[in-house]
Amino acid sequence: MFFRHIIISLFVLSSATIGLFAQEQALGQIYTLNQQEFIKCSKEKLYGLYGFLDASKPIEKKDFLPSYCGSVKKAIKMPAWLDKDLESMDKNRLWELPLASGETEYLSEAEMWRRPLLALSQLLSVAQKIDEGATFATRGIMEEFGLARIRLILEVERLKTNPRLIGYDMRDSMQGRGREVIATLELALDEADSMAEAFVSSHWKTKFRKASIALAILSNTIYSDIVNKPAPQMPFENKSKGGRYQIILIRVLMSLGTLLVFFAVYKFIESRNAQISMLVQEYLQKSTTWADDYSRQFLDINVKYIVLGTLAVFCLLGAFFAIGAGGFFGVFLFLVFFAAGLYIGLKMPGVILTSLKRRRGEKINKQLMDALILLSNSLKSGMDIVQGFERVSSDLRPPISDEFGLVIKNYKLGTPFEKALENMKERVESRLLSYMVKAIVLQRQVGGNLTKIFERIVENIREESKLEEKLQAMTAQQRIQSLVVAIMPWIMVGVLFVFQPDVMIKFYTSPIGIIILFMCIVWIGIGIKMVSKLGEIKV
Repeated sequence: MFFRHIIISLFVLSSATIGLFAQEQALGQIYTLNQQEFIKCSKEKLYGLYGFLDASKPIEKKDFLPSYCGSVKKAIKMPAWLDKDLESMDKNRLWELPLASGETEYLSEAEMWRRPLLALSQLLSVAQKIDEGATFATRGIMEEFGLARIRLILEVERLKTNPRLIGYDMRDSMQGRGREVIATLELALDEADSMAEAFVSSHWKTKFRKASIALAILSNTIYSDIVNKPAPQMPFENKSKGGRYQIILIRVLMSLGTLLVFFAVYKFIESRNAQISMLVQEYLQKSTTWADDYSRQFLDINVKYIVLGTLAVFCLLGAFFAIGAGGFFGVFLFLVFFAAGLYIGLKMPGVILTSLKRRRGEKINKQLMDALILLSNSLKSGMDIVQGFERVSSDLRPPISDEFGLVIKNYKLGTPFEKALENMKERVESRLLSYMVKAIVLQRQVGGNLTKIFERIVENIREESKLEEKLQAMTAQQRIQSLVVAIMPWIMVGVLFVFQPDVMIKFYTSPIGIIILFMCIVWIGIGIKMVSKLGEIKV
């Protein structure tokens, strides 16, 4: 809508510039006498409102402003509510307007209303000038109309600007009258479009007359909304003391209910104190085991940080949704997020450890072939298996050099070589490494050609690598599909949040929105699992 208004205005101005109607055509009267007086009265009323909103005038000149409506002299009295609120509206600065000089002008709430009223009165003034016999193609009149109309477009758009950008919603201004005034100004912009289109129309008189009179009617409507109408009341709004007491009572009861829920949870925990203590001791022992396993992966991680970090993330999400939902449902929602965060946080150390061991095993698998070739060459050159392990730990990169080096350290500290190899097999989740360990242990117990065994294992690794690369190529589409299923819904939600943040926040903090969000997460998880299963091939 904003760009439509601008384009029409620029078209009218350009038409005047190139002299579309440069011929000198004198106009006749296109209004009746009553219509002329009606337009003049509407313009004077706008000037009166413009003066009412000027807080710089002396108080004694703000009560009455004279105006002529038709042939009857009529006084326009300043409304009592505006006389009372004008000072606060003048002090309420809402907009910073940079000037060409580099300085900044601050527009108050009152000034933001005065500007569109002035632009609207200027449009009516142009309508009067055209009717008074001015040349229709006069460039000055065309430019005056175009500038006044563009000024009206900009000022109305400023009134409609997102309230978060200025910190105040102009629709709630003037005790709620701003909603009706802004809506009427938007209709006035449509009539200004019709006036602009009349300049290039073959039947310009009828079209221009209707648009001008409609613009005057809307101006009178704005005047009536501000001066005569009382402040609008929201339906079902209860401002009585009883209503406030009911709200207070509801909040007290909600608080008591929340306390009772916490008390019930506390009594339940107290009644299961022995069982809970046993579970806590078991989890502490498991945490100690996890800490040892992390250290075996050459990682120094404190398990409690993982648990508390996961719980903190869920608590922040729960607080966000709880604040948006509000009331008892918000408290319940926070408790749900807290319970989910506690459960997932307790499981998270084991999940992370499993993932780290799997990834570390995959890295060692990729290095194992080089390690076996190095061991085989070492044995062929006359070294024993221990010296071969020392060469691997010194020549190759982590993580396999760390594992082989740890085997040598344990061996030098007195651990049997076979036991050190078994410990390495437990630390690393690698099927190929376990084959190598079993081959070395059997060779040391019963004898055999270990070099040939290593060469056979290397050949198996090569064949498995080729097969794995082929499987990766065959299942690439399924893996990409599972990635798209996982990411695309959240990208779309993010785009909607960018374009409609208020609507999205309001929806996803409502009970139905939260339920839909949880259902979407569940179904997206099911979809990812199903698509990933399609890409699994058992050999």
